[in-house]
Amino acid sequence: MDEQAGPGDAWSQFVQAVFEVNGLINQAGEGIAGPLGQSSARWHVLGRAFRPQTVAAMAADMGHARQSVQRITDALERDGLIAYRPHPTDRRTQLVELTAPGRAVLEEIYQRQLAWSAGVTEQLGESTLRTLATSLRDVSRTLSDPRS
Repeated sequence: MDEQAGPGDAWSQFVQAVFEVNGLINQAGEGIAGPLGQSSARWHVLGRAFRPQTVAAMAADMGHARQSVQRITDALERDGLIAYRPHPTDRRTQLVELTAPGRAVLEEIYQRQLAWSAGVTEQLGESTLRTLATSLRDVSRTLSDPRS
């Protein structure tokens, strides 16, 4: 095994490619959200708050620690972009929801994201992106299988 290149097996190459693409998508997210005073992480939480839910549910969906999502939601609340409201069925938790300014910021981010993704789609082609999405869902199902 070449120490600099890493393992050459198919799985390792796949994971390395996914990590690289993930990093580039996060970098693009910073460029999309940054001019609006937001970060990619804040954008993710704003997007989750589009449908009111708990911080714990957001964190689970995003694959992040609840505490890290809590820090972001607290900052977004201080900025007036989200609000906490009582959970109708669980008095121990609160729901996070967008405020009107939060919706406006999220809409602007989405418009910027659509312009960026149109360029990516033009370069790669819609068919290629659909095929890749299907393949990634197959990998996700396989990894979610308890036998994996």
